[in-house]
Amino acid sequence: MEHLAVHLPYEALLRGPVHYGWMYQYERAMKYLKGKAKNLAKVEGSIIAGSLTEETSHFTSYYFASKVRTRKRAPRRYDDGGVAPTYAVAGVPDIFSQIGRLGGKSKEVWWSSEEDAHSAHTYILLNCEDPLIRYFESLFVSQVEETFPGISTTDVDKRKDQHFIKWLKSQVDFDDDADYPKWLHEVIQSPHVKVTTSQMYFTQGYTFHTYEYGRQRTTSNYGICVKGETDFYGILTEIIEVEFPGILKLKCVLFKCEWFDPVVNRGVRFNKFGVVDVNGGRRYNKFEPFILASQADQVSYLPYPRMRESGINWLSVIKVTPRGRIISGEEPPLQEEQINEVEEPEQQIDDILLIDPHNHEYEDLTDDGTDEAVEDEFNENDDVSSDDENVSD
Repeated sequence: MEHLAVHLPYEALLRGPVHYGWMYQYERAMKYLKGKAKNLAKVEGSIIAGSLTEETSHFTSYYFASKVRTRKRAPRRYDDGGVAPTYAVAGVPDIFSQIGRLGGKSKEVWWSSEEDAHSAHTYILLNCEDPLIRYFESLFVSQVEETFPGISTTDVDKRKDQHFIKWLKSQVDFDDDADYPKWLHEVIQSPHVKVTTSQMYFTQGYTFHTYEYGRQRTTSNYGICVKGETDFYGILTEIIEVEFPGILKLKCVLFKCEWFDPVVNRGVRFNKFGVVDVNGGRRYNKFEPFILASQADQVSYLPYPRMRESGINWLSVIKVTPRGRIISGEEPPLQEEQINEVEEPEQQIDDILLIDPHNHEYEDLTDDGTDEAVEDEFNENDDVSSDDENVSD
């Protein structure tokens, strides 16, 4: 084996990087070519004919009409359709033009309750983000505050949830002089009594599953997070496509969720590393189950390997990165403009004391005790007690 010391360096010099010496990529290519040999009597000619057929079909597929489905144009598994719905009139709010597609087994069902239908209709109206709806909302709040002086914000929100739809319908129907858009006349009507439910929904690079459909699967795609002043974490229980009666046939996709308690240190906690935990045993009491599909981010809930003595079932929240999307940070990377603005250092090279490497003499450095203690950046200490124990149950 002593001759290897001579041959191996020369082999490395000829080969270059180590992966150029691997053989499995060439074996894969040979298997791919052998698969084209349909006529074993003429192996070489069969491989050439198969390769020419594949290249020709691939080249000509780019000249087919856009509606023709080809192998290269096949949508990806996480494809959301890519095209927003359009309507016959202009000015329809973006809430009815969400990009996404239903997946899995879909079916038409009745609303589970009148309370669900009313809550979904109210949520759609209050999230239209249209100046006209915002005007009516502010007018409704002003009338409530004038009728009930000193009313709290919580009571105003309750009255808005209960009476805003009926009040808005009366304002639009009895104001004959105003020329309101067509979509407003349709959206104030109650949605169809039947809705389309599905097991899956694809949007924004995410694949959402309902809890019943995905709870037995290896991957959990039913975790929901909604960012806001208070972050809400929940479980997706139902995917609903709501349609309004009328000529425009306005459609909107809603997620019905079961929310965890959002109160910090009771339903949600944060540790010093920024990890978010939710209490799996507590739920949000207020009845607000619906959100827009476009408002949802996907998360996954992972249980801890052991249970604390308190018995609280804390679940760690893991954010899921959308597929096929590039997430850019708020702060851009260092650009040339910033490089030119770098300040000149206060200390020049001439002021730095250079050390002679040939001088082996030792200096007696005395410690005057004036150095300040260095602050621990991560607040780490020798105390073995976890910060989890400091969270009140």
